Amino acid sequence: MQWLDNIFSQLTDGESAEAYGNDELVMEFNDIAIARDHMMEYQELSAKEAKTVAELERMIGSICVPSDAVFWERKALHDDPRWEQIRAAAKLTLAQLPDELRESDWTRRNWGGGSSKAVPST
Repeated sequence: MQWLDNIFSQLTDGESAEAYGNDELVMEFNDIAIARDHMMEYQELSAKEAKTVAELERMIGSICVPSDAVFWERKALHDDPRWEQIRAAAKLTLAQLPDELRESDWTRRNWGGGSSKAVPST
């Protein structure tokens, strides 16, 4: 919950961001899921790591129902067993992903050295 409060802090003046729900958690994961094949092509993820991300993506897709409003409420993070399933699967996935930055020619060319804080070159 603290992570969600932190990312929404500019919108809430440092107060709880409970009203914003939990969808940001899935959207953050979606960032790597969308880039998975591209990252594998440029050796930023191995085939095994990409498969792990794909498995988590499938599991999240089978659990997360966009129209299930209760699932997306902050309280559900503690009360809904589906969030525990997602947390457990995410932990396994993270354990299999690299801690180090893997730059590729594409990353260096387009993101100025691969830093996640870099701004894409235009």
